Amino acid sequence: MKKITSILMAAALLLTASCSLFLEKPDTTGTVDQQAVFSTTKNAQAALMSCYQNVLRHGWPGGMGIGHCTYGAISGEVGRGYNWHSSYHISQQGLSVNGTDGSDAGAEHFGNNWRFIRECYLVKENIDYVADMSDADKEVIKAEVSALIAYRYMGMFYRYGGVPIVRKSFFSTDDLSARRATVQEMVDFICELCDEAYQVLPAKWDNANTGRMTKGAALAIKARTLQFAARPLFNSATPYLSMKNAEDNAYICFGNADKERWKAAIDANEAVLSWASSNGVRLLNTGGAGEGKPNPNAFDDYGKATSTPSNEEIILAFKFNSSNVNDPIVNFINCSRYETGNRYDTDCSGVLTNHLENYWAADGTEMSWPRVGDAMPRSGSDWIANIAKIEPRALADIKFGGHDSANNPGDYNWQNIGWNRGGYSADKDKGDVFPNAIDSDKGCGERTKFYYHAGNRVWFEPPLFRLAETYLYLAEAYNEYGNSAKALENLNKVHNRAGLPSITETDQAKLRAIIQREFAVEFFQENHRYYDVKHWKRSDIGNGICGGAMRMLQFNIKNDDAATWPYAAKWIDTYWDAVAYESYWNDAMFLEPFPQSEINKGTLVQNPGY
Repeated sequence: MKKITSILMAAALLLTASCSLFLEKPDTTGTVDQQAVFSTTKNAQAALMSCYQNVLRHGWPGGMGIGHCTYGAISGEVGRGYNWHSSYHISQQGLSVNGTDGSDAGAEHFGNNWRFIRECYLVKENIDYVADMSDADKEVIKAEVSALIAYRYMGMFYRYGGVPIVRKSFFSTDDLSARRATVQEMVDFICELCDEAYQVLPAKWDNANTGRMTKGAALAIKARTLQFAARPLFNSATPYLSMKNAEDNAYICFGNADKERWKAAIDANEAVLSWASSNGVRLLNTGGAGEGKPNPNAFDDYGKATSTPSNEEIILAFKFNSSNVNDPIVNFINCSRYETGNRYDTDCSGVLTNHLENYWAADGTEMSWPRVGDAMPRSGSDWIANIAKIEPRALADIKFGGHDSANNPGDYNWQNIGWNRGGYSADKDKGDVFPNAIDSDKGCGERTKFYYHAGNRVWFEPPLFRLAETYLYLAEAYNEYGNSAKALENLNKVHNRAGLPSITETDQAKLRAIIQREFAVEFFQENHRYYDVKHWKRSDIGNGICGGAMRMLQFNIKNDDAATWPYAAKWIDTYWDAVAYESYWNDAMFLEPFPQSEINKGTLVQNPGY
């Protein structure tokens, strides 16, 4: 990890020297030019790591088109944020072709995709000029770059549908007009890049180079691509909305519904498992309870899988380890007092009831939460009892109001006494009155995922592919293909690891709902939910997911000056659920819009509804 980090720092210096025109033109002003970059192994590696840094940040704060939020703030996981946040504007007005908060459109940054893909192609096309690098190392770097391009195209695939396919770096003298690819052409191109990379990439790297592309990462990119290709949004005879010209519908759906696409997804994900079993990558389950039984070490294993850098479950992570508290990844995700940046950015993203209801009780039964419209609020003792019996993943994901952080127990900087409402003395005078809602964006608590035993570490390494994803993809694909036994086998790998008893449901529709719920819990805040629910074409989308009523638990604090930490939960007199705000949705939002500036060039066809 130290080696790749140092290379990233060198890449940052090169980027600083060349500003926003990195590798785009010969050196005429004393900046680093293309010839200098590919003159030595050290400089070429820095250019490669710049590609890693830019490409793999995709979807995380600072790597999204919109600023001031996470995707969870527009999917129904956490609150929408403050009124200057882009997530707030999207929740009120929907996705825009003109963008918001610095974006060029939607929730994505269309222009950056091409900038970073071009950087990748420049490395691929010029690495052979490096004199002090072996031919074998050059071929590996070319394979890494192919996998990075595939990763970025994979992201555009499920965000936009078909986009132009680029196979080289372009210059101003080239013909820059390129039509959108069809959905099928996109799948073929991404798989082609993954297959090309797989042939050359190492099965794994040594510890000094963790974070670089492996055969397993290439397989995972291909598997996710084929999973999205099989889901109902694309795998359909008719599009979610029709294009003006019927022939353009091929950009947003296959034009037929083919069950065999699920078989292709199965094969691709089984290939990931096969690679994992031979290369020390495994689902963390140290409980020793045996197959099919709840893991007694669920909290620690899930916490490690999502938080500990380079753990055995990670296929690929974004190797981000900056302690800059103003970096968006830290600023929008770290909810501890160790994060000394602008606290407004995290304290407005409390966990919504919409998400909380996905968790099971620790014994596998349903939790009982207040409902909007209840005749009376629940008691504070009911709140304490509920937190005591909720499943371990919830305790790793959330520091609940009035409770210590289970992730970092006893650490004042991770406590959630007043869950950033100001503490007991301020909370008790809020005057919350049942059944009203105070849209405080605090919800039931703050997020602690990614910070298991983190202490004063403010950074984390965003997991891009964990093996848990592969198992749940297989559960989904086998269920859709009609093999419930294999679906349950893979689902229960994740469900049992979470400390829960095995699922036994075999009805396809009911099992589908359970699998989708497992995705919601296991991948909270990992950038899955926003796209998963759209590609599943959930019937309740717009009704509490990516739109509709967004609910937050409300708390009435006792007027008792004797209540002190660590008995903060006892401050709560009553609590209830209430609609905090209504979030916007329309069917155009199944896919992202292209920037209007691109449409005005007359080459691209806009996605329908914008």
